[in-house]
Amino acid sequence: MTNSEPGPNRRSVLAAGLAATTTGASTIAADTPANVAPEIKSSVRVAAVSFALPFHDHRADGVNLKGLREITAKIVNDKPDFICFPEACACAAKGFAAGIKTAPQLDPYVAEVARIAKEFKVNIIAPFLERSGDRVYNSVPIVDRQGRLILVYRKNYPTIGELEAGISPGREVPVAECDGIRVGAAVCFDANFDSIAAELERQKARLVFWPSMYWGGQLLQHWAVRYGFSVVIAYNAESAIIDMTGKYLARQGNDSLKVRQKLLPPWALADIRINRELFHLDDNQNKFPAMREKYGPNIDIHVMEPEGFFLLESKQPGLTVESIAASFKLETLRDYLARSKAMREKKI
Repeated sequence: MTNSEPGPNRRSVLAAGLAATTTGASTIAADTPANVAPEIKSSVRVAAVSFALPFHDHRADGVNLKGLREITAKIVNDKPDFICFPEACACAAKGFAAGIKTAPQLDPYVAEVARIAKEFKVNIIAPFLERSGDRVYNSVPIVDRQGRLILVYRKNYPTIGELEAGISPGREVPVAECDGIRVGAAVCFDANFDSIAAELERQKARLVFWPSMYWGGQLLQHWAVRYGFSVVIAYNAESAIIDMTGKYLARQGNDSLKVRQKLLPPWALADIRINRELFHLDDNQNKFPAMREKYGPNIDIHVMEPEGFFLLESKQPGLTVESIAASFKLETLRDYLARSKAMREKKI
């Protein structure tokens, strides 16, 4: 499949054939050694790619990700830290029914993704249909630039069409550290269920990959603003990247005019500022003057007045937003709402 050819979307796929704990992962990245301080990053560069592989029987003929390697070789010229591909991009070219029959197991598939990740020294999110025993999952493995499997997310809420075709739902929502940032994933129809976003928030995800067969739109903007993480959308028609403020940083894919004219590549690219945290204005806003006096231009306070929230960002190398919050006894939005909920339960 060439970059200009239309890839799968939800309707076409259904029509064609119809934690940091990790579900289904047999290989997990080793913890950072205790004597090595984690790198404090202020931003990460992310590419969300509109791309799908042509049909291949990964089960009978062995996993073949040649096309994915070829496009990765082009994308890395933009020097991303992460590359995210669309939902089931390696298995859905002929629909879910055919994809289920030819779905590979996790280990051989991840081994091929790992080879590409290590070759180009980039973190890769390459979704596929995963065979595990007598079940098949709509899965999202995240493989780091050393070729280690960081986590596997199995789509918790497959569509009715997927369930009828034979896709099994996952049950867990893992979050893990990758390249200095806490990452997680959700898939397509999951956007309709805030319980997924709430679990990502609870585990302090900062960057969430959302491979899909549709756009997501305001549902994902809501996730970003309410739950305090950036969202990376990989969809064959148009990929996108949403900041923690709910604003689009980039939108580009196979349906973009300049991509169709072959003037731009079929991926959205953006630098995401990540040394940030979301807070409620309640009990925190009165500390703004003292925070500005102490840190001056080394912090940014972005107030979202209608929502009653604010984002605090550290711009100083080596200074985490968590250390600033601790210094001023700021309570994060997630902790504030959890405390409010717990207090409410006691009053019932």
